[in-house]
Amino acid sequence: MGGVNSGRQEKEVDIEAMIDLLARGESVPVVATELGISAPTLRKRIADLQLKQGLLLQYRSIQSLQLTELQARVLEAITPQKINEAPLRDLVASYKILKDKELVIEGKPSEIKGLVAHLIYLEKQETALKDGTLVSEEISDAQYDDSSREESGINSLAVLDKQDF
Repeated sequence: MGGVNSGRQEKEVDIEAMIDLLARGESVPVVATELGISAPTLRKRIADLQLKQGLLLQYRSIQSLQLTELQARVLEAITPQKINEAPLRDLVASYKILKDKELVIEGKPSEIKGLVAHLIYLEKQETALKDGTLVSEEISDAQYDDSSREESGINSLAVLDKQDF
């Protein structure tokens, strides 16, 4: 009687009105009367909504597992041979993404400093030049120093790791 394959149409229910009335504390019989349906029909609709809501909440946790599986598959596909063949631009971008995620997981700020930051800065300049958004005068204004590393105090790359670009 009124089951899934019985041929009987489900009665339309104004879900928003139902939720509003129930949220105000109205009883199921009062809400059913207000909506023009029987109390058992209303109870069935409430149960259906609760079931669907439970499934949607479960989907969030399942979605997280799916994303984790995809991430693992992507990382497994990155082989030493592919890394050796990859352009420097892709390696730097990949490193930045991985480092950002590592820092987020650790709860640390995701600001990259040092040599990698400088490479990213250079990559942005190169991209801007290709796009025509960086004017050549901006580059010619750069100051160059011919002094040796010892004179300038930069005698190792470790100093660059502490500098912001």
